[in-house]
This record gives sequence, C-alpha cells and structure tokens, in this order.
Amino acid sequence: MATTGDRPEVRLVAHCRRCNGWLVSAESVRAGIGPQCAAREAADQRAAAELQPTALTLFDIAA
Repeated sequence: MATTGDRPEVRLVAHCRRCNGWLVSAESVRAGIGPQCAAREAADQRAAAELQPTALTLFDIAA
C-alpha cells in the first residue's frame, strides 16, 4: 500500500485554442493559448492589419 507521502501530483491542464495542444502552465491555461501560438497569433493579426486598407475620410472621398 502507498503511504500518504506517495500521492500523485494533480495538475490542471487544458487545450490550446489554436493548435489543440496541452497547456500545462497556469498562465497559458488562464489565457487559453500557449506561448508559441500566442506569438504566431499576434504575428497573424499584425499581418492582417497591414493588408486591410486604411479608413477613408471625407477628404479622400471628395478628391
């Protein structure tokens, strides 16, 4: 029989919302995304923002 000092370690784990991999760190579980996927997601968002045209103003339309 196991003694009380031989208890198994219990961790909260979750899945990454981007790659569905295991998240083990508390910060990643809280954010719902791993650090590598978070960096990739931020890069994707920056690239998408650069591709979108800038907003037109009334002066642009009148010209």
